[in-house]
Amino acid sequence: MYQALYRKYRPKTFDEVCGQEIIVKILKNAILNNKISHAYLFAGPRGTGKTSIAKIFSNTINCENPINVAPCGKCKYCVQNNNVDIIEIDAASNNGVDEIREIKEKVNLVPALGKYKVYIIDEVHMLTISAFNALLKTLEEPPHHVIFILATTEPHKIPATILSRCQRYDFKKISESKIYEKLKYIIEKENVKINDNAIKEISRLSDGGLRDAISMLDQVIAYADSEIKEEDIHAINGTLTQYQLKEFITAIIKKDLKYILDEIENYDNSGKNLVKLVEEIIIFLKNILIIKSLGTDLELYNGYKDKISSEQVYDIIKELNDSIYEMKKSNNIKLILELAFIKIFNNEFKKEETSFEKKPVVNQGESEKIETQKNEKVSKNKDNVKDLVKLKKIRIDNTLSGLNKKDMQEKITEISNLREKMLISTYGEFISMILDSKIKATSKENIIFVFKKQTESDYFNENLDKIQDMFIEELKKEYKPISVCEEEWEEIKQEFNSKSKKYVQKEDKELFDKIFKKAEKIEKMFSDIIEYN
Repeated sequence: MYQALYRKYRPKTFDEVCGQEIIVKILKNAILNNKISHAYLFAGPRGTGKTSIAKIFSNTINCENPINVAPCGKCKYCVQNNNVDIIEIDAASNNGVDEIREIKEKVNLVPALGKYKVYIIDEVHMLTISAFNALLKTLEEPPHHVIFILATTEPHKIPATILSRCQRYDFKKISESKIYEKLKYIIEKENVKINDNAIKEISRLSDGGLRDAISMLDQVIAYADSEIKEEDIHAINGTLTQYQLKEFITAIIKKDLKYILDEIENYDNSGKNLVKLVEEIIIFLKNILIIKSLGTDLELYNGYKDKISSEQVYDIIKELNDSIYEMKKSNNIKLILELAFIKIFNNEFKKEETSFEKKPVVNQGESEKIETQKNEKVSKNKDNVKDLVKLKKIRIDNTLSGLNKKDMQEKITEISNLREKMLISTYGEFISMILDSKIKATSKENIIFVFKKQTESDYFNENLDKIQDMFIEELKKEYKPISVCEEEWEEIKQEFNSKSKKYVQKEDKELFDKIFKKAEKIEKMFSDIIEYN
């Protein structure tokens, strides 16, 4: 039977361990000086050697004649294939109090062959609270022949009472150079034909996990027909080559949404891992930030630092980082990623519109006329703002006076279905915006949307006419929406719950027409005499 490479090349002595030199030195000295603790906690990323070192440590302390702090391989303990004195427990599947109580009952039994009975509990953070409490009693006063080694990728989930009774060792990610060296060793032993760039890509993509790197090598050996190339690594891993990644980043900088959506479609159809794609983009953008901050340049990032601002990079990274969480729990990863890029570009265009200066190209005789009309527009816009505040109050009161909690869930479901139309609708920007809000109250025709930021709420209300048109076109409903920010909503909710105010229905059509028809008319009039540069 074929043996997986990560099992075949698993270290059997401390000297064979890769990338954890400090931990290895401490444990070897502890054995040499006979200062062995009753409980250890090995914490760190997956595939960095936690269980391997736990087994090496267990075998070494039980060996009758260790040579240079390594099992001799000849004593009665070492020649046993299945050592009953090392008990491995997977806490992910054995996480209940009954399993720990069983350990408690058996710890008093002396070892069968060696000096110590060692319990290795992997993924210990998965134990229940009751199981932790049962384990705590055993850790407090264990027999002298029992050692516990707890391994975890999430030490923050382990109770402090357990942590305080263990010697803790934090395993670090293994460097790319160390992984590269180990892979080269395995490749030579296995006589594998592989391009050097492909080895480097495996080292990079493994993200500090040697086991993942060796498993990736094993997989690509089975996949490739001849010499393994860089493209083969990305094919089996569902990732992009550096060239493809650069093309994608270039499209982001150019705001070429069509290219990005087309490529996401292609990647999805070809089985690419879209979550890994986002992670790779974030790393690439992070490196752009670094070279911008240091004022240096690297060949891979040549030219990028001058084509995008640090603020834009921060915004894109934040949006993509948020999307990863949604992608991991969604059944439609592709849609979440598409929405993330649509939102990124919508936000960028909004910023550009906000900062865009209108520069009239006019002759000297018209300058006074234009200045007068500009002043009139500012004055009328101030009136519009006052009217919009009145409309906002009326719509909030109308919603709360006819509050219908049963109807609200139907509206939430109905509006959430707009997600499917976002890419094909002319109202994509407003659909994206609505999906970022929360519906907090509804009546027969009124809806209150709540946004985190005041600026988002204001932008929504300034475009009520377009949003109402969208509801008519996409949902065939004549809804009357309004929005507030979270801070405003808390005040509205407190006032409503206190029952200190009476909410009365009031017609708002005349005020609505006054605001939005006037705004449209002013904009049209003003744009007729302005030429934009």
